[in-house]
Amino acid sequence: MVNLREDERLDYLLAEDLRIIQSPNVFSFSLDAVLLARFVWVPIQKGKIVDLCSGNGVIPLFLSARTKGTITGVEIQERLYDMAVRSIEYNNLEERLHMIHGDLKDVPKELGYEKYDVVTCNPPYFPTPSNEEINANEHLAIARHEI
Repeated sequence: MVNLREDERLDYLLAEDLRIIQSPNVFSFSLDAVLLARFVWVPIQKGKIVDLCSGNGVIPLFLSARTKGTITGVEIQERLYDMAVRSIEYNNLEERLHMIHGDLKDVPKELGYEKYDVVTCNPPYFPTPSNEEINANEHLAIARHEI
């Protein structure tokens, strides 16, 4: 059984027969994450994959259905990192999927260099607008803009 917070729900990733924790109060995945996970090349039997800006872990979860390799996700927002960890545990994927809570600037020290077969990233891709235009929800603002 998964431990959901008051504002969270357990959504289905139907084609993969997986579940993911989401919340309307933080950034939920969208079509771009699905497309990235579908179109990226992955090693099938073994290999190491790292997903940067993982959010709630949707790309590592999707990729887990396509590879038997290990997948490491990196997420800076503690709330999304926690949701990803709980989704991984709910789907019994702890042996192959791992999350790191941290800033991308510090990741090379922790993960090393040239040790991964594939690197994926679905980063914030909108320029940072003026303060008046930034979403008041911190989670959405960080996910959408280069803050």
